[in-house]
Amino acid sequence: MPDPESVPRRLISIVIPCLDDADLLDRCLTSLAAQTVLPDEVIVVDNGSTDHTAEVAEKHGVRLVTEPRRGITWATRAGFDAAKGDVLTRIDADVHAPNDYIAKLHAAWNAADASPGRRVVGVTGVARFEVPGRRGDLASAAYLGAYRRSVGSALGHHPLFGTNYSLRADWWRSVRDDVDSADTFSHEDMQISFQVRADETVWFQPDLTLDMDARPLSGARQMITRFRRGMHTILRGWRHHPPHRRLAARGVLGPRVQKALAP
Repeated sequence: MPDPESVPRRLISIVIPCLDDADLLDRCLTSLAAQTVLPDEVIVVDNGSTDHTAEVAEKHGVRLVTEPRRGITWATRAGFDAAKGDVLTRIDADVHAPNDYIAKLHAAWNAADASPGRRVVGVTGVARFEVPGRRGDLASAAYLGAYRRSVGSALGHHPLFGTNYSLRADWWRSVRDDVDSADTFSHEDMQISFQVRADETVWFQPDLTLDMDARPLSGARQMITRFRRGMHTILRGWRHHPPHRRLAARGVLGPRVQKALAP
């Protein structure tokens, strides 16, 4: 675990969209309050909840932002726009953060800042489904591995993972108007990932882990819906960022293909 005393200071804002998940949110906020290095700001975005989400946020003394337009796209946008930090970190209400999560997040950004080559505009981690025993590890590896491989091949770099990612605040401000939050069927993390430019990239930190509720594994219908939303997001991304042009600009195609596609 990184030594809290060695962590350089950058302002980290945590943004948590929430819709009727008050009990899980209470657990999430409790875990954030127990960090060895505390976040500088925690924002809960109430996305039209009918439960006691607002009361949970008030109990924990975090900022509450109200976004009446339903959809994770709108809720994330509202939270990022309201945040005051240098780094905007998006997590879900149903996660539990180990007590070194923020310290590891600082360490991941330290590594990203020191890396040569493309400017790192985002850091993404992983999550483990809260399923007993080794089955949880296997399910998590299969689910997230398939996501990284399929979406990463479409992007030409690591995709942001909606449950556990962070962005430079200045970069978010430079791309926010190109993110279509009105398209609530799309995955907001994938939509934002398509905004990463040819001279920019996303840093993948495999030990930056959160525990998350196993709801995404509950039933074929939910898995099919997630797949449909993923394909929708990729296809809409390709309309604005054609894959052959995007991948060529990132230099990930073979030299003959690169030469053929050159202007």
